[in-house]
Amino acid sequence: MSGTMGRLSIGVTGLQTNQYALNTTAHNLMNTQTKGFSRQQVMLTDRTYRGLGTTNVFGENKAGLGVVTAEIKQARDNFADAAYRAENGRMNFYKAQYETASEIETYFGELEGQDFNTSMNELWLSLQELQKESNSIVTRSSFISTAQLFLDRVQDIRTSFINYQRNLNVEIQNQVKRINEIADEVLELNDKILACEAAGIEKANDYRDARNLLLDELSGTVKTEIVNNVDGTVELYIEGRCLVTRGKAYELDVIKICDSEQYTSQYDFAQDSTDFMIPVWKDDETALFNINKVPSTKSNSDIGSLKGLLMSRGYFVSNYTDVPIKPDKPIAEDFADTADYDAAMVQYEEDMNTYVDKLDYFNKYVEPYTVTNLMSQFDVLVHAIVTGFNDLLCPNKEVTLADGTTIKVLDEEKAGMGMGVGNEYPGTELFVRKSTPRYTEQTLKLADGSIETFMVYNEESEDDFYSLYTGGNIEINDKLLQNPSLLPLTMVTGEEAQENVDAMLDLWNTKFATVSPNSLVECNFMDYYAGMMEDLADRGYTYNNMTQTQQQSVTDIENLRQGVVGVSSDEELSNMIKFQHAYNASSRYINTVSEMIEHLITTLGV
Repeated sequence: MSGTMGRLSIGVTGLQTNQYALNTTAHNLMNTQTKGFSRQQVMLTDRTYRGLGTTNVFGENKAGLGVVTAEIKQARDNFADAAYRAENGRMNFYKAQYETASEIETYFGELEGQDFNTSMNELWLSLQELQKESNSIVTRSSFISTAQLFLDRVQDIRTSFINYQRNLNVEIQNQVKRINEIADEVLELNDKILACEAAGIEKANDYRDARNLLLDELSGTVKTEIVNNVDGTVELYIEGRCLVTRGKAYELDVIKICDSEQYTSQYDFAQDSTDFMIPVWKDDETALFNINKVPSTKSNSDIGSLKGLLMSRGYFVSNYTDVPIKPDKPIAEDFADTADYDAAMVQYEEDMNTYVDKLDYFNKYVEPYTVTNLMSQFDVLVHAIVTGFNDLLCPNKEVTLADGTTIKVLDEEKAGMGMGVGNEYPGTELFVRKSTPRYTEQTLKLADGSIETFMVYNEESEDDFYSLYTGGNIEINDKLLQNPSLLPLTMVTGEEAQENVDAMLDLWNTKFATVSPNSLVECNFMDYYAGMMEDLADRGYTYNNMTQTQQQSVTDIENLRQGVVGVSSDEELSNMIKFQHAYNASSRYINTVSEMIEHLITTLGV
């Protein structure tokens, strides 16, 4: 009789396990459209067997005690998860840079509106008109007005660059903040999973789904590495350093480069131009990324939108001084004295060493960064036009002082003068620095012992921003705006200084620089601008191509993942019918056993 009664418990186990299976199936169906949800599966197994003795024919006999739910597990593919997160991070790295290239291309009007090339052409046409009649107040006024429009466009583009860098700066701060939030949430979910699964009775699958969704999101921002612990928790590493471990989440911070002596001294970033933020670990202010290494696929470091934003923004506001100029090697035939040639070679070697150092700096901290590189390229062009015109309007010469040093002074013999009575003086430049005059009048003792008064040229210095003819520090000479007659294109005799105007026109077609120090092709103004735009277009094409390639990889891997974790309504409905039939069968089994027991009791009187 006891064996018969035991048959009821077998039926009960069938009811229980199939009820769990039905609940799980219903849970899957309810979350078909839930983002990050992973399909759950009920794993059934035999309960222990009861021995019934041994026979000579059949050996040891056993009777089963029913079925039990071994585990309700997630359907996950850890390999697909790791592949998805790596490719997602790489896609976001290039996507961030492609968006930057597309955005800054609009600043030059290349996609719509008036492009900067038009502004340059208008200046060129105005210069041609000036050449025809340089002593005309009309052509002078037109040329100065066109130069003003040209400079206004330069300032607008430069301001757009800086504003965009600052917008990227804010986005970097927001992403760092989000990383910290994800770290805290992962830590909290770790604790919940640990508490839920501590007894070994159930799995915290929904908590695991929430955690996996956070890890997927984080993988698009920074390079991640996940270590799964046996207790259900995970250890989370970003950029090779622990972010979340058992019971602790580390925190990131952002600091201004200009406020950190470590970065201004180590990387030679000028303090007055680097108020941009850099992500660091809060506990020791160690940089999150190694900024000495340019990210690449080969080193598996081109991962994460945060790094992509940094590569777009750069670490400072650049100008033409950030682009090294290779010194010209002295030619022996140009020197009458061997000693002078030897001295020139010594100076050349020193200049080459400096150039190599600056080129290394350029290749590390300027060229790889989209906005920084384009700003420096653009400023090289602006500087060449500005100083080219100024040096022809106000030519300089070198004089040797009594102490043997040489300085530049206004060459009054070659310089033109203003036109008309009261305007007959030289040295009026077209483009002026905002706080540094072109010349300072000084009385000096020369090498021959004579004492003369000169207009000493205030030279540009890389260490003094306000001494530079750079886009952010120049304006049209207000004197010329008020009185175009002061434009020094008239000779002492009152005739046109035609040679100076012709030289300005020739300057337009003179090759002055390469688009990059790593290029060998020298360009004139128009070719330089075209090359600069081609360089930007090439970057944009590369970034877009990489983004699309990675997007396809992400899509393929996600489809593979969904084949494992995704919920199929048809499949779940089929399972529901199967488990419902099994539940009904268990119920009928219990009824049958119950009737059998009732028969034994009522009929046989057991």
